[in-house]
Amino acid sequence: MDILDFALGIEEEGMALYAGLAEKAAPREIAGIFRFFETEEKRHYEIFEAWKKNSAAPPVEDTGLPDKVAEAFKNLSQQFDAAGVPALDHEDAYKKALGVEEKSIKFYGAMQDDMDDEEQKLVLGLIIQQEHAHVTLIHQLMEFQRHPNEWLENAEWNHYEDY
Repeated sequence: MDILDFALGIEEEGMALYAGLAEKAAPREIAGIFRFFETEEKRHYEIFEAWKKNSAAPPVEDTGLPDKVAEAFKNLSQQFDAAGVPALDHEDAYKKALGVEEKSIKFYGAMQDDMDDEEQKLVLGLIIQQEHAHVTLIHQLMEFQRHPNEWLENAEWNHYEDY
């Protein structure tokens, strides 16, 4: 299997996973985060697809993840304040998502080491940064699920670092 075919497969796996999780997730803020991840995986897929076809790849965009994350957690905190702590049990989903993200980071790191094209190396580095951001956010979601009240006590503290 070609290295780009494998990268395309990783992104397809991520898109399918996040589409399914978004469909099942509640509350809507968590579903929205999964839809956002699905969109980013689709962008990555389009880049690898363009490379495979030797055509111009779309740019890696700053998607504003920190602002979207802050807004999602703000909305979640308001729900918790209004209705108490809802039952959240997305642990398996988060673990699957972490597996996909960690697999992509590892593979793309090795892929980057073997690349000769400096522009593609740079783009792949940006994709790796986005995948690391996904991992960070998934860990935050897991922590939020385990300890929502403690997490929300620090709601003004931004749990997410810019990439």
